[in-house]
Amino acid sequence: MRNATLSKTLLGLFLLASAASLQAQNAYLQNASLPRYIKAGVNYPISVWARNSSAIPLPSFSIRWNLDGGAWNTGPTLNITAPGITSSNYVANTHPTQLNTTQGAHTLVIEILSTNDSDPTNNTVTIPFTALNNWADKVVLLEARTETWCQYCPTSNTVTNTLMNNPDFAIGKFHLSDALDDCPECITYYDQHNISFTPAASIEMGEYGSYLINSNSNIWESTMTARAAGVSPVQLTMTSSVNATTRLITISLSAQFTYSVTGTYALNVYVAEDGVAGPQSSAPANYIHNKVMRAMLGGATGTTGIVPNTPVVGTTYQQAYSYTVPANFNITNLHFIGVLEHNLGSFDNRYAINTVKGSASGVGIAELALGDKSLEAYPNPFNNELYVSVADVNGPALVELFTLDGRSVYQHNIVLGNMASTYLDLGAVGLANGAYLLRVATDKGTAEQRVIKVD
Repeated sequence: MRNATLSKTLLGLFLLASAASLQAQNAYLQNASLPRYIKAGVNYPISVWARNSSAIPLPSFSIRWNLDGGAWNTGPTLNITAPGITSSNYVANTHPTQLNTTQGAHTLVIEILSTNDSDPTNNTVTIPFTALNNWADKVVLLEARTETWCQYCPTSNTVTNTLMNNPDFAIGKFHLSDALDDCPECITYYDQHNISFTPAASIEMGEYGSYLINSNSNIWESTMTARAAGVSPVQLTMTSSVNATTRLITISLSAQFTYSVTGTYALNVYVAEDGVAGPQSSAPANYIHNKVMRAMLGGATGTTGIVPNTPVVGTTYQQAYSYTVPANFNITNLHFIGVLEHNLGSFDNRYAINTVKGSASGVGIAELALGDKSLEAYPNPFNNELYVSVADVNGPALVELFTLDGRSVYQHNIVLGNMASTYLDLGAVGLANGAYLLRVATDKGTAEQRVIKVD
């Protein structure tokens, strides 16, 4: 009897131990992301991190995905080198089958499969997205709060100074608690984050779900790059003019949709300044700030009512702003960020559906260094053909087209005729639709004019 009792006890302990080992692993997915808008008919890889929240290693797993509740695409089982995936590491996995779909709204579901998973409720990631036949290039917005010095701040400044040179990124730095906090609407806007530490950054707000605002500036670039891999259903263009005498800036921001997305929209223009010398808590001497937020021309909530809740594809929605630059701001160092915000119901669930960048330097000046010699460019907007002339100027000239962030995308040597305009064939250049700065340099000076490329 005693031997039988002992045997039953040992068997019970064995079964308990076996049950514990069978229920030990807890597989889940991380870093599964897809842009909110992608190009229809184009392959996109499905990449994830396989992780395990249990202390007992995960020895193997497989990944599968489906689109809109259809058939599963199951990947091979991966056997992990001992001891397997523990709670402190991950295994990156790219599924062998890529995503490719048609225009419209879709839902992607990704699932991790493993044996002895103790909690299958956290095995799937669901990602809603929209595929587009027609799209605009995506410019990603980073809104950073950077005024206080700390162990992360030197890295933060270096990172943001690098990011702002990328044409796919737009940067605005908010100062809420130092001598540069002279933008009341900026303070009202960013205070809604309820963030007490700096640096901090919000990237695209709710586009990929609520972004966890933090001071780890080393992750900002990779996060923004992932968002820039997508496209946008709306093309933004921004034109502006500067009166250097009155210091009045006039800006027109236009939105044209390639695909109608229902929601509440707000237009806004951020004004930021580079090269600002100013205080920084505990910073070294001669600290220079870049992309300091000086104004939000649509206020803290933007300009609503211009874009309807159901935009019409191909219709242009436009808002004009004016701003008198204070005397203590360097007008030549100002930069503009045009934003169309899509509100999904709350402050932390809204995002810049697209962004466009511009500069106050040389903007809207049709008579630059040529006195009364004016540049004429037509038709404007143009498609693939453009005619240029400069009044009372003939002879050799260099024609250039610049994007609004200063990149030269076209150069051509021409000969200006005193009696006729010079024809430019731009069909083979591959220009994207949008606004450009046309510059014509002659031996008598240089003239600039804003032109817009359309289909």
